[in-house]
Amino acid sequence: MDGTDEVRGLPDWRVLVVGGASGMGKTGVGRALARRYDIPVVEVDDIVEALLAVTLPEHLPEVHFWRTHPEAANQAPESVVERQIAIAKALAPAIEAVVANHVDTDTPVILEGDYVLPGPATPTGPVRAVFLHEDDEGQVAANYLRREPEAGPQRHRARVSVLYGRWLAARARAAGVPVVAPRPWEDLAGRVAETLGGASPNTVASVRTAATRSPSRNPAA
Repeated sequence: MDGTDEVRGLPDWRVLVVGGASGMGKTGVGRALARRYDIPVVEVDDIVEALLAVTLPEHLPEVHFWRTHPEAANQAPESVVERQIAIAKALAPAIEAVVANHVDTDTPVILEGDYVLPGPATPTGPVRAVFLHEDDEGQVAANYLRREPEAGPQRHRARVSVLYGRWLAARARAAGVPVVAPRPWEDLAGRVAETLGGASPNTVASVRTAATRSPSRNPAA
């Protein structure tokens, strides 16, 4: 199984952000929860593509970075992570606008992407967030190999993912946002739902979100 087992319960949120670094299982969890609650999933990749289509590099240089500097993907993992963080911060206002629109129009959605920058927890609110983090580089590399066997071993990419994931997880924990280990995959969706359902109604995350995934946008996604 792939962590997409059926979960139970009704959401008391309007926006659920499923965040974490690349290769952690966010897509499977997002789809499983979407099926359970019968609500759509929005991939932040789509928002990035829209911004790339209507802006120029001089307007949003960070968002266009992977297209204008493809060679940067081969830099040291620490440097790539710094760039990911910068891109996430640049994308945050656009993602916050999407979140606010879904809250204002009372239309539930699951927002899934590689970049989630959690703000502090708020006493009340309709936005929840959960982060997935796998700290084993070998496991992340195996995840990539299973998903993209034609690419061969992607150890550099796995290192980037783990480093960025550690940073995200630390930020999430500091903000009171739950961090869930992906393994075991078989009950991942259920554990995520239980974490959300078991949280106090007053534990609601105010989040900043951004994501990139395709090689033209983020070679580590």
